[in-house]
Amino acid sequence: MEEDRENAKRVVFVTVGTTSFDALVKAVVSQNVKDELQKRGFTHLLIQMGRGIFFPTKVLLNHLLHSHFFT
Repeated sequence: MEEDRENAKRVVFVTVGTTSFDALVKAVVSQNVKDELQKRGFTHLLIQMGRGIFFPTKVLLNHLLHSHFFT
């Protein structure tokens, strides 16, 4: 049972609704935030981005933290 907890998917879901909130999206994909999420045991980052103009590139997404985004 303990092993199941260690292997469990832990997701951070960030949503901005339908508004443009590029500052939040940029902050969430910053290396400092991604490092902190990993340190706290999160495995996945899901970002709903609304109508913003900033779209994270694969370079900004971390291979150790599975990151996905959608509008």
